[in-house]
Amino acid sequence: MLYKTRVGVSFWVMFAIVGVMTVGLIILAVYVEPAWSTWLVAVIAAGMAASLFFFFALPIKNTYYEITEADLLIKTGRHELRIPYGSITDISSGVKSMYMQPTLSFVRVEIKYKTPRGMTDFVHISPVNEKEFVALLKSRV
Repeated sequence: MLYKTRVGVSFWVMFAIVGVMTVGLIILAVYVEPAWSTWLVAVIAAGMAASLFFFFALPIKNTYYEITEADLLIKTGRHELRIPYGSITDISSGVKSMYMQPTLSFVRVEIKYKTPRGMTDFVHISPVNEKEFVALLKSRV
C-alpha cells in the first residue's frame, strides 16, 4: 500500500436523505388513523432507520480508496474494484455528477479506464485529500 484515504462526504447529502425519510414519516403519521397507526408507524420508522444504517452509514464507514504498487483499489462495503494503472485512460478532478457511485459528494474525481473486454468505463470517487490523491495517482499512471 502506497496511499490510502477515506471517502469524502458532503454531509448535506446525508441530511437531505434523512430529511426526506423524516418528512415521509411525519406525513404517514398525520394521515393514518391513530387507532392502529402507532405500531405501524413504529415498525416503518424502525425499518427506515435500519435501511439508512445498512445502505448509507455502513458503506461510508467501509469505503476507502487505496493506491497500491500495481493498481487502484476502490473498496465500498463488500464490493471491491481494482483498476490496473495501465488501463486508466483519464483522470479528471472537480467533476460534478449525480451518478450513483462509491461516494457521497457531488464534486468528484472521475477515473476512466479500459475493462478487460476492451470497453471504456468510469468510476467516480471522492477522496478526502483530493489534490494529493490525484497527484499521486497521476504519477503512477
